[in-house]
Amino acid sequence: MGHLVRQTHIAKILQDRGAKITFFIPHYPPAQVWLDQYQFSHKILNDPLALTEKETAPLDLIILDIQDTPSTFIKKIKRGKKPVVSFEDLGEGRHHVDLLIDCNLDEKNSADLPQHVQTLFGYPYSVLAQEFETLHSKKREFNGPIESVLVTLGGTDPHSLTSSLAGKLLRIRPNLSVTLLAGPGCKNIPSLKNLETQNETVKLLESTSQMAQTLFDHSAVFCAGGITLHEAMAVGTPAFVINQVPHQAEKADRAEKQGAAMNLGLAESWDENRLPKILKSSQQVLEKMSQAGKSLIDGKGLKRVTETIKATLTPWQE
Repeated sequence: MGHLVRQTHIAKILQDRGAKITFFIPHYPPAQVWLDQYQFSHKILNDPLALTEKETAPLDLIILDIQDTPSTFIKKIKRGKKPVVSFEDLGEGRHHVDLLIDCNLDEKNSADLPQHVQTLFGYPYSVLAQEFETLHSKKREFNGPIESVLVTLGGTDPHSLTSSLAGKLLRIRPNLSVTLLAGPGCKNIPSLKNLETQNETVKLLESTSQMAQTLFDHSAVFCAGGITLHEAMAVGTPAFVINQVPHQAEKADRAEKQGAAMNLGLAESWDENRLPKILKSSQQVLEKMSQAGKSLIDGKGLKRVTETIKATLTPWQE
């Protein structure tokens, strides 16, 4: 869902400039509801690699958000001589696209790519909603130990960690203000509602359209190592990361080395023994993490990426 949300940010800007947008998505009701909410046309395609030349023929531009594309797939959809933009693609197909965008890699990682592949690598190209740019410039203030936490562990929370983590935090500090953010695919809503009912300081949000403000309003966030980590960095909210999949751990490690986050490990084996110390984090520690995150991600990535996509398309239209 994080990848879908990212692409809707881009799609909205392109649509405002006159483009007609079609999403190809698997059969996943929360994704369909999300796109219907923004009135984007969508077609069901459970295997993205099954995209055919017939389907791509009417298109002027193809944007992919698939982690591992094979060369044969990219070559097939490029037969119509259409530009292909790809996000965070680590497969062999990345060698054949026109524009490759990956905010998780440094520019030095582009050395092994052919010269015709334009790259946008690094934190400046993290695609976040437009409101993150606004809140990035707003001053953050911390008053000693953590006062409030946001717990959000992905669109589906596959390991059902939200309720167990919140319970652990409340056992350490019973009066801690905790907001539970459940994504559209969360299957654990009843236990989260139960937590809210039993604790006056717990609030449940079943999705939000104000993610930037929600993050900004909390002293810290416990999140997975996906897009939410970058969102937290942009608004200066210290992030404590429990990763859902191994490749997220690499992102969390990178953010930790740069002082913007703390990597607690993978969901199956994360270190809960660090929670008491985390909740006692001093004002200085929180401010340092906040400033480190904001120095790396300024919230302007959406603007940079959409301008480059537009420039990528222009030569093909002439």
